[in-house]
Amino acid sequence: MRFEFFLAKRFLAGQRYGVFRLVTTFIAVGGTALGVAALLVTLAVMDGFRTDIQEKILGTQPHIMITSPFDATLPYEPALANALQTVPSVKAQAPYVSAQALLQTDKRVTGILLRGIVPPLETHVTRLNDILSHGDWNQLENKGIILGQELSAAIGAHEGDTLTLVAPQGQGDALSQAPRMRRYKVVGIFHSGMYEYDANLAYISLSAAQELLGIGSHITGYGVMLSDVDKTPEATRAISERLGSGFWVRSWQDMNRPLFSAMKLERTVMFIILTLIILVSSFTIISNLLLLTIEKGREIGILQALGTSPQQIAKIFLINGLMIGGSGVSLGLFLGVLISSLLKHFPIIRLPADVYYIDRLPVKLSGQTIESVALCAFILVLASVLYPAYKASQMDPVQAIRYS
Repeated sequence: MRFEFFLAKRFLAGQRYGVFRLVTTFIAVGGTALGVAALLVTLAVMDGFRTDIQEKILGTQPHIMITSPFDATLPYEPALANALQTVPSVKAQAPYVSAQALLQTDKRVTGILLRGIVPPLETHVTRLNDILSHGDWNQLENKGIILGQELSAAIGAHEGDTLTLVAPQGQGDALSQAPRMRRYKVVGIFHSGMYEYDANLAYISLSAAQELLGIGSHITGYGVMLSDVDKTPEATRAISERLGSGFWVRSWQDMNRPLFSAMKLERTVMFIILTLIILVSSFTIISNLLLLTIEKGREIGILQALGTSPQQIAKIFLINGLMIGGSGVSLGLFLGVLISSLLKHFPIIRLPADVYYIDRLPVKLSGQTIESVALCAFILVLASVLYPAYKASQMDPVQAIRYS
């Protein structure tokens, strides 16, 4: 056992002013532990909400969408679809049609976002099978329509009902064409978990959407699925370079940037605020070490008189402070992981399902989050012990022996 570590352990264990320093030590350890645990649990819950929202968005949105830069339709080109498959990270692609339309029942008329898809292809770029509550996507080919859960409830439509879709006029003279109207049978209900989609989105087959809108064989764009969602920015740039300026390539991150930017800002602010708890506990560590310096003044003077260097004295108190702070950080990490695991697997905190679409806190605890919290806490603890260690190393041995 090294000399400095041995004395640091003896100084921490042998306390002349017993109860008072014991209490301050427990306060320092407990304060650090609570701060670390609170920070870890908060970040885990916020990451859980972010992941949950991301999964719900990607349930109806592909990773990348390719459209015309002039908000016009595109001719469906199999060669272009095949070219997308050669881009690294691209797993699948599917054409789609998207347009505004009116949905009419016997009692109500409401505006919706209509999306025409090819179900066998679309299931490879979005999680259609996961979000479908009732029905069958393949029934879209039989003049079928699948509604969002909130939209279905708002208009009072159920599986098996017949609805009327009213779309703007097709290509040509707007004055000479009347809006197009077609009747479809409700063949399913989907539930994505995102209110905006569940309340406004409806699916029909691609061919039915082309016929309803009068756009022939044209499409709105292509949806692209990636093998790794974390490589979305790189894949977006690669597709843009491959297709050129005639196409508008947007990722799911671009289309939801305000939402995720706000969540990122909120996470950063919460990280800073909760880090202040650890900072407050670090002041307790400082006061504890300064008190130890006064208490052990005579011993410090004797050590210096025997030839111990100021650097060795500083190391003793540095190790002593790290023992206190390190114990708090370790205990906090353990409590944070334990609480996060309990929240993840047991419904300790209930949420209103009609507001959040989930009934418990979503928790995602990653190794990167644990490492970042541990590193931040350790840096604050290390900074808090530097000054007391420096003051101890600068004590005059004669004055320390005489007056301690």
